[in-house]
Amino acid sequence: MNSQKVFFKDALQKAVIGLRDSGLSPDKALVIRDIYGRIHVAIDSSRDEAKDREAALLSSLALLGAYAEAGERQVLFREDFFDPGSIFSDPAIQEMWLPEIGSPIRLLDRQIVGQDWILPHNPGSIPRLVFYGFKGGVGRTTAITILAYHLASKGRRVLLIDLDLESPGLSSLLLPMDNRADFGLVDWFVEDGVGQGEAVLPRLVAASPVGQHTQGAIRVAAASGRDTGEDHYLSKLARVYADINGEGRVERFADRVRRLVEELERQEQPDVVLIDSRAGLHDLAAISIVGLSTHTYLFAAGSVQSWQGYRLLFSHWRAYPKMLAKIRDRLVMVHAMFPETEQEARANQFLEDSYTLFSETLYESIEPGPKPDEEIFNFDLKDESAPHYPARIRWNNSLQEFSPLLHSRHILGDEMIGATFGDFLSRVDNDLSEVNKDG
Repeated sequence: MNSQKVFFKDALQKAVIGLRDSGLSPDKALVIRDIYGRIHVAIDSSRDEAKDREAALLSSLALLGAYAEAGERQVLFREDFFDPGSIFSDPAIQEMWLPEIGSPIRLLDRQIVGQDWILPHNPGSIPRLVFYGFKGGVGRTTAITILAYHLASKGRRVLLIDLDLESPGLSSLLLPMDNRADFGLVDWFVEDGVGQGEAVLPRLVAASPVGQHTQGAIRVAAASGRDTGEDHYLSKLARVYADINGEGRVERFADRVRRLVEELERQEQPDVVLIDSRAGLHDLAAISIVGLSTHTYLFAAGSVQSWQGYRLLFSHWRAYPKMLAKIRDRLVMVHAMFPETEQEARANQFLEDSYTLFSETLYESIEPGPKPDEEIFNFDLKDESAPHYPARIRWNNSLQEFSPLLHSRHILGDEMIGATFGDFLSRVDNDLSEVNKDG
């Protein structure tokens, strides 16, 4: 009996084969998958124009078992929609590549969460650097703190935004309690939901004492503030991710995040924005990487779990080549917690693992024959400009209990920080110079 069942990963492939075999034009067809994975097909033409092919497509779709649209027509035409233009021009439609089929399809995937992993947006004119790790505990927040001090020391006005709302860390490193702003990001999302975001925004950012002796400044939008109320944080967090209704339309959570960042940029006028992303495959990470970043620094310590996690994400992106082309240049791998022993062997192993990951998922194949007109997105193993080539942050036991106050008291000096973070800081400096050059 189990051999006759159709499971999620096979349903889409079977539907597309049925669409192809029916003879319907792929550019007229839109595959729609609902939140349960059930599939129907919308045809951008009248029923009369495709009537002779409708029966063949219906027969194929009937073989999808549990993933057939129960109780509804599985094939819909323009006249079946009240506003067909809103369906066939939905901005959430993506071109998805199915290697088993050898051709792309237009897919409208109705997901409860996760859609923002495939909805890229162009970043603004101010460089936004996003810091992400598939797993926590790799020193990401410490690295952001060191980078903020490094950039402020060079005269830059730095804005840090702590979007790791479930596990906020930036505020504890950069803002003693009596230095925090009145409100945090969770307050803005809650108050914005009832139309009071503008009252919170001017009281959302505070200056970090870490930047007080630099030529620049370090400004921090933390997850919580002095007036957030520790006993209210979880209640507010439970309401953060809501879409809201306003001015006759629904504003998605992703768009609210982008609006918040843009409003903070207008208010603070930073030279660079550093965003601490939530770890894992969460929508906040998707919004940060795909929807906000100029560059995204992917932290990993070389564990099997990290490589498997990144492979899940990269493989998902690979199915959407047009989307992927917009974000792949933004990615930079970071070898965090680079060990003190067997450095050459471990560095080589990390580089090889990183190259394997990128070459098997995100890099394009180079076919034999004449050189193609379009540039192929592919790099050599030891190409230091490649996204797979890691910036390294060395393990230093003195920094495991890192506090910026130790640095301000000269307990941790610039020499030690340079030895630990120098390669990483140089890579970021280079990336920022490229952004400024392009701008």
